[in-house]
Amino acid sequence: MAHQGIIGGIIFILIGLFSIICTIKKPNFFWESRKALRMRKLLGDKITSIFYIVVGALALGGGAISFLGGLIEAFAG
Repeated sequence: MAHQGIIGGIIFILIGLFSIICTIKKPNFFWESRKALRMRKLLGDKITSIFYIVVGALALGGGAISFLGGLIEAFAG
């Protein structure tokens, strides 16, 4: 079970980093995607950026908690 927490944590950390980096850099494949364009038209660029950064930060934080919990579980027993 500890391995699932570690692997899941790493995946969520990578997803969070991807979301934050792509929001800051705004590459075309990400920022011009159908879902991003729809959100940008509905909310505007600034609020969409804030939304993606918050989602990325939550994924990053949740992944870090899961990763650390998996490490503690692996070493504790």
